[in-house]
Amino acid sequence: MLKIDDAHLPGLADLTQDRLRAITGADDVDVLRLRYRAGNRAILHIATQTGTARNEGTLWFFKGDKGKRLARRNKKTARFDANAQALFEPFPNDHRMPQIRTFLDRFEMVVPRLTGYRADGAPQLLRYRPGLSCTFRCPLQGKPAAFVKLINDDDPLRLCASNRTMQSALACSDVSVAKALGLDCQISAIAYDTAPGLPLDEILALASDLSAFTLAMTALRSFWQAPILPERQMGPNMLLQRAGESADFVAVTAPDCAGAVADIVAELKVAPPKSDLQPIHGDMKLEHLFLDGKKVTLIDTESVSMGLPDYDLAQLYGRLWQAEFEGQLSREKVAVACAMVRAEAGPDFDWCLGVVTVRLAKYYAQRPAPGMSQAINSILERLR
Repeated sequence: MLKIDDAHLPGLADLTQDRLRAITGADDVDVLRLRYRAGNRAILHIATQTGTARNEGTLWFFKGDKGKRLARRNKKTARFDANAQALFEPFPNDHRMPQIRTFLDRFEMVVPRLTGYRADGAPQLLRYRPGLSCTFRCPLQGKPAAFVKLINDDDPLRLCASNRTMQSALACSDVSVAKALGLDCQISAIAYDTAPGLPLDEILALASDLSAFTLAMTALRSFWQAPILPERQMGPNMLLQRAGESADFVAVTAPDCAGAVADIVAELKVAPPKSDLQPIHGDMKLEHLFLDGKKVTLIDTESVSMGLPDYDLAQLYGRLWQAEFEGQLSREKVAVACAMVRAEAGPDFDWCLGVVTVRLAKYYAQRPAPGMSQAINSILERLR
């Protein structure tokens, strides 16, 4: 399933399904995502199945004896496999994010502080990034659910202040951002209101035309022109660095795709864009655009940055073809929508699309499974 030759992380050399079962004690294990730093650390996000019980968890591989030391320190919540030199922590246990368990144990007290409303049931896990962040949908009494994010890789105070600035700047436009309801610095948490309407991916799957996509494109133009000055910078140098890191990762888990991806990065280095930077979303996906009538709301705005608007467009373009590849949207609908994107594109679009192509190749390379290389090649064929 996963074979990485790394002398400092020998447990990655032969991670078969049998080995994963032995490490976790589960009946079955699915690999959800791999993060890897050569010679230093690997973090394998997994889903385990034992009987009818399904849960997420993390396998941590460290250089040296760090994994063994963490297991001794957290005997009740972690287990160490000496053969694989792997530390296993079933969710919600995370030695880098102990606030997850704190939140779940005390959510009836924490949720009112974050949202102003009492909880109406237990939080529901939406997304977990081991060691970095965790997002829950929290039902509320007398109000639509809130979304609580526990964050290790950002500052909730910064995010809340940025959200208020964007709310004010976009007040009279045709686009808005999901409102931040409150924060709890003790557990590094921020809560967001539910965005009205439906996400663009669901709308496109059901709609007979692309009028919703036209509205979304118009809203993005308004966002790029808004009087916002994000602290974050996502210029060509950062994008080129991310592309290089992505190509390096592809070479580890999908070496047969490494040459094609490396060629794209080499082309990107030749002539990076020199355009002025504008406010961009920075993590543009179909599901990050919500439509309610003619009103468009952006969610997951933590990545809002000064950057190239063509990067937002290239991300949309790439995600459209990814949705087609994965059977969520028809090829005919995607082809028309992508033609609309290209009609809006500026001079930096093709360069940005190169970055997006390499990043999507990494997306599949992080999910080692049968057909991974085929998926990468299919994305390369659609986007190049």
